[in-house]
Amino acid sequence: MKKVLILCLGVLALAGAQSATSEPTATVNVAITANGFNPRNVTLSAGDTVVWRNADTAEHQVVSDTGGFRSSPVLAPGRTHTVQFETPSAYSYHDGRKPANTGRIVVRGNTVNIGVTSIRAVYRSPIRVFGSVGVARSGEVVEVTITRYGGRTETKTVVTDSDGTYEFTDRPTIRTEYKASWRNGDSPQAPFVNVRPLVVFSVLSARNNQFFVRVRAQRSYRGKVVRIQRQARNGVWVTTKRVRLNSRGEARFQGNFPRGRTIARAWVNSSPGYVPGFSNAKTIRR
Repeated sequence: MKKVLILCLGVLALAGAQSATSEPTATVNVAITANGFNPRNVTLSAGDTVVWRNADTAEHQVVSDTGGFRSSPVLAPGRTHTVQFETPSAYSYHDGRKPANTGRIVVRGNTVNIGVTSIRAVYRSPIRVFGSVGVARSGEVVEVTITRYGGRTETKTVVTDSDGTYEFTDRPTIRTEYKASWRNGDSPQAPFVNVRPLVVFSVLSARNNQFFVRVRAQRSYRGKVVRIQRQARNGVWVTTKRVRLNSRGEARFQGNFPRGRTIARAWVNSSPGYVPGFSNAKTIRR
């Protein structure tokens, strides 16, 4: 009998110790509306859950920008999507049906974390770099080391808001990595952004089949070959012409598009520090 009593007391003591040390978790509800996510920015603790509910009359979809959490299927009105965030980090997402509507989730841990709003960007287009520190307090200094392809580094100093989060805008010109430091500790994450060059494809004279292409990047595309492509009926891009860029990274050229309506673009291969680039599609009528 004594052995049974001692065993029961031991189990109760262990259970009490576990309940005393475990952290309570919370659920945050985010409404998806025609105007965007409400609330748009959410700060959590590890283990907390987010429930998105489609509060609109149209379909919506929660899509992670970086693959950091499970995206939702297309949500009909009234449907929900639930994700539990176990790992302290910074997450961004958008509405798959309305990409301009975006949201941000910061999961606070014991140290600093960092995230980016996109892992792909066009040359000099803005991205947001954001994260949190281990305390919900304003005035904490975070040092972000920005490493550009080729080894050039720069440091950005930011200060946290009242909830211990920070955020700033960067315009990467080449493949770029970000790492945060706070109180002598480094972020376990070091996200990077792949950059594609800015490719401009212009119609000078559709009637005369005359066109212009320009490629802009931190590194010169002088002498590089640009492929001029048209979109086939099955959606596949077919190369119709190859154009070599001059010393300014530009070229004027005579196209060979047929009479009628053609959807066309310019495409350039990958280069050190850059992923393949392409222009916006143009509708050409001849």
